[in-house]
Amino acid sequence: MKDFYVRRGAHWIVMSLFLTVAACGGDSGTNAGDDTGNGNGNGNGTDPTVTTSVAVSDNFFNPASIQVSPGVTVTWTWSSNVVHNVTFADNAITDSGDQGGGMYQTAMPTAAGLYTYLCTIHAGMNGAVTVQ
Repeated sequence: MKDFYVRRGAHWIVMSLFLTVAACGGDSGTNAGDDTGNGNGNGNGTDPTVTTSVAVSDNFFNPASIQVSPGVTVTWTWSSNVVHNVTFADNAITDSGDQGGGMYQTAMPTAAGLYTYLCTIHAGMNGAVTVQ
């Protein structure tokens, strides 16, 4: 009888583990948006966060990919004293210039699209704004 309860308990543990792993599935990285299939242009395969605020941290933007409405103002705030910049691939958007603190604000275009940016000082520090 004791053996029956041990097997029954093990069964529930295995089922619980299976359901937990299945629930944590994550993003498939196949949402539309660019030729890489990741939908955000920054290579990490995640959907953009709906916000107008981005932290400029030690060699990364947080969140790296955001989604905004046309024409809204986005604010980048430096959370460290390291010099960074926000430089857009689209020359119609004003860049921040090199800054070691403070914040930078710019109005996003009214045209829907993916607008990528990077810090020209630190390789690999990039992000994207999806306007829709």
